[in-house]
Amino acid sequence: MNIRDIAKKAGVSSATVSRVINESGYVKEETKQKVLAAIAETNFVPNAIARSLSINDTSSIGVIVPDIANEFFSSIISGMGEMASTHQYNIVLFDTGHMQERENQCLQIAERQRLSGLLITPVSELDTETCDKLMQFENKGIPVVLVDRNIKDSNLDGVFVDNVKAAYEGTEALIKAGHKKIAMIKGPSTSMPGKERYKGYQAALRDYGVELKREYAVSGDFKSMKAYEQTKALLELPDPPTAIFASNNQTSLGVLKYLTENKLKIGRDLSIVGFDQIESLKIIDYRLSTIERDAKKQGYEAMAMLIDKLSQKESKSTGKKIYVPYQVVLRGSEKIK
Repeated sequence: MNIRDIAKKAGVSSATVSRVINESGYVKEETKQKVLAAIAETNFVPNAIARSLSINDTSSIGVIVPDIANEFFSSIISGMGEMASTHQYNIVLFDTGHMQERENQCLQIAERQRLSGLLITPVSELDTETCDKLMQFENKGIPVVLVDRNIKDSNLDGVFVDNVKAAYEGTEALIKAGHKKIAMIKGPSTSMPGKERYKGYQAALRDYGVELKREYAVSGDFKSMKAYEQTKALLELPDPPTAIFASNNQTSLGVLKYLTENKLKIGRDLSIVGFDQIESLKIIDYRLSTIERDAKKQGYEAMAMLIDKLSQKESKSTGKKIYVPYQVVLRGSEKIK
C-alpha cells in the first residue's frame, strides 16, 4: 500500500494525499477527511503521519464509526467537526465497516497516533477486546466518549437516544393505525440499539395485546441488502405481515428497494415506520413515517462532552449519559389504505 493507492481509494491526486500527510498546502476539509478515512481503512500509517501526530501534538481527536457512508453517521461527524473546530481540534476518522476485527485494528492505529481523545460507536456491546482497549486509553489519560452505542458492563460516558421508548412509540403508531400483523427487521443482536429497539417493539405489542409471531421478528444487520432479503422472505410467508418496523435508515431503504422493484406500494401492499430519517426521501417528498432525531446535535454533544473531559484534570469516565430527544413523525406510510 502506497500513496498512489491511497489517492485512488480516496478519489484524489497523489499530491493531495501528500499535502494531507505532511500538513503542507491547502486541502479542503471534506477532501482531507476522505484521505484520512482511506488511510484508516487500509491501515496505512506512514512515517509522516507518525511525525505529525507525535506526543508533542495533542490537537487531534479520533472518531471511530461503523459506516461513514450512512447518512446518520455523516450527520454525527458533521456535528463533531463543528464543535471540534471551535476548539481548534482536528478529527482523525476511522470506518470499521461494522466489523469487530477492523474496529480492533482501528484502535491499534489510534493508539499509535497518540490522540488527545477518542469518540467511538462500537460495533458490539459484547466485545471485551474493545472494552479493554478503551479502558487502557482512559488509564493513559486519553478520554473516551461513546456515541449512540454502549458497551455492556462498562462505565464509559456517552451520548445516546432512548431506543426502547422510541421503538415502542414507532410500533405503537402502526398498532393505532389498525395493524395486527406487524413485523420487525431487527438490528444486530450484539449492538445496544439492535437489542433495545427490539425490546421496545416487543413491549408495544404486549401492551396492546397484539400477538408477537416468531416468524415476524427477523434478523438484520443495519444494512440495506439484508433488509431487502428479509422483506422478500416476510412477504412470501403464507400469512405475511401488513406492516414492518424497520430498525434503522438503511433497513428502511432495503424495504423500499424491494417494494419498488416489485411494484408494491406503501399503504396498499405494506405499511412502514422506520428508525432515523432519510433526508433524500424528504427532498422528493416521499412520505415515509420515521422516528427522527438530530444526529448532528448528537455528534456536537458527544464532542462537547469529550472536550469538557479534556479540560479537566481527571478525564476518566463516571458513567455519565446524555440522551438526545427524538420524535415520531407520521407522514402516512403507517396507515392501512
